[in-house]
Amino acid sequence: MEALSSVYAPRLSPVDREDSLATKAYQELRQALMSGRLEIGQRLVHRNLAVELGVSPTPVREALLRLVSEGALALDERGIAYVPYVTVDTYAEILALRVELEGQAVMAAARRSTQDGIARLHTLHACLAEAKQSGDVSRVLQANERFHFQLAEMANRPVLKRLIESLWLQCGPMLRKRYEAPVHAVPEADHPHLQLLAALERGDPDAARAAIEADLQENGAITLDVLRRQQQEA
Repeated sequence: MEALSSVYAPRLSPVDREDSLATKAYQELRQALMSGRLEIGQRLVHRNLAVELGVSPTPVREALLRLVSEGALALDERGIAYVPYVTVDTYAEILALRVELEGQAVMAAARRSTQDGIARLHTLHACLAEAKQSGDVSRVLQANERFHFQLAEMANRPVLKRLIESLWLQCGPMLRKRYEAPVHAVPEADHPHLQLLAALERGDPDAARAAIEADLQENGAITLDVLRRQQQEA
């Protein structure tokens, strides 16, 4: 019997421009979901999106189907993609997973944080505070997302970061509901982000984890309350 070659030469098909555009459309839609730019229940008609993105309908359709397969979008009876509603139980599960995974990420970040990374976080939190003061929900969502993913970058845990992103993909649209909710705002001096930044500056992983858990639980409780009210009104 002939020995198998130790070198495997796969037969790959050329990647055409449509494939590249489908990936770019996917990345844009994915980012829009994570940052809360797409709203719960919003229908995503691929032909309309194609015009907005400046591409043909085919790559957009492929991007939408990819997001459906990941559970970030759903299809209605006519096959049109939409941002799915999230139940109280589902959001509670997502929140518990975020607390665990982002807790691990900030502990890793605290062990390897740099002055440049911490300075970047301070800038992002300042943008968040300013956006809250002006009532600009879109800017609040953008700054908050960047703050959390800067932490994930600082952790330098690629697999963990991908898992965190997958959870944001599912709960991103709900974050808008949280910031649109008329609730009593936490005084800026008591914001968990500031406690987190202080912990990073001290290189204290346990305090950093406690701060991110407080941040997620505090905001998660508001979101869950919004979901419960919506469920009762439905």
